[in-house]
Amino acid sequence: MEISRPLQQHPRFAAALQDLGSPVAAASLPGGGALYMVQRFGLRFATRGPVWETLPPPDERRRALRASRVHLLNAEQADTTIRQAGFRQTHTGAWVAELRLDDSTPERLHPKWRATWRKATTCTLHIAPWSAKHHGWLLDTDLAQQRKAGYRALPHALIPAFAATAPDAVMVHTAYLHDTPVAAMLFLLHPPVVTYHLGWTSDAGRKAGAHHQILMNAAKGFAAQGFHRLDLGSVDTQNSPGLARFKIGTGANIRQLGGTWIRLPGL
Repeated sequence: MEISRPLQQHPRFAAALQDLGSPVAAASLPGGGALYMVQRFGLRFATRGPVWETLPPPDERRRALRASRVHLLNAEQADTTIRQAGFRQTHTGAWVAELRLDDSTPERLHPKWRATWRKATTCTLHIAPWSAKHHGWLLDTDLAQQRKAGYRALPHALIPAFAATAPDAVMVHTAYLHDTPVAAMLFLLHPPVVTYHLGWTSDAGRKAGAHHQILMNAAKGFAAQGFHRLDLGSVDTQNSPGLARFKIGTGANIRQLGGTWIRLPGL
């Protein structure tokens, strides 16, 4: 059985980064698995790690962290051995939404979310692997909403690089009304987990509940393919309250990550 790794600790993500020219190192972990780290200016950065296949004793975890020579760690979960390995915490952990994929997914929906989904039947859904020719418009709309909202996300160059790792590594789910796209969601597939990467909706799509329809249809399809979890990304109730409500309404598990830790070279 494959380890349920977050996107940033999956071999497909590491391969995509290397394709874009970012050197990636991998340190072996006790019990199998690896900690993937980006190398820049002689320093090693790891995001959403480590992910242990089986949880080894504290002494082994501490030794593994020191042996990895990672300098900056955005930890996947809280672990006292991180501090014991010589790291100092600089930031508390962000919160993420993780939706379990199985037959009970619709039963976990919050009532208002479920009501919107039940009414969202007017859109025609189209599912296809990522294509620069057919989905370039989605990236244009994403850049526009980034500028409008004043935030920056991972560079779009990551998408074709990730798509090159497997034929079905990037899937785009689009909702249409009268042959016009009104909403879309782009997913990165890294078995046995799927990550929601970016999305867009128009006013018409929002009114039709298109994202509700897309997400539930996608969850059902991914579950049928054997995926165990759909990572919906960060939950920020202060800066993105609307998006946070959408993710919470799915009944996803809202979990705090382990925080940001730094360990200076030589310590």
